[in-house]
Amino acid sequence: MSNPLTDFILGAGGFFTLSIIILLFAIGSITFIFRRTLLHMLMAVELMLNAVNLSLIYFSRLHQNHDGQILSLMIFVVAACEVALGIAIIVQLFKRTGTISVDAYTTERG
Repeated sequence: MSNPLTDFILGAGGFFTLSIIILLFAIGSITFIFRRTLLHMLMAVELMLNAVNLSLIYFSRLHQNHDGQILSLMIFVVAACEVALGIAIIVQLFKRTGTISVDAYTTERG
């Protein structure tokens, strides 16, 4: 007796899941490279982290091992802390300069 979810993940759904993972990571990479605001860059990093989490969960389910799922939970905690600190830094930089464009901060070195 087989589980329909397991059949979907290991069968035709495996290609679908891997294509979603690749698509999410590609969108995050392209957004990080081409969008020049700090908020977009932070969201792109989060999108890439979610793609990595999805791949960890998929491959841990594929190999019947729970280590990837546990690591994924730890990555979620780190990502939540990253968002909190990132938003706080962005707010402080916006208060100081009035913009969130990365190009404006290249002149702030010193």
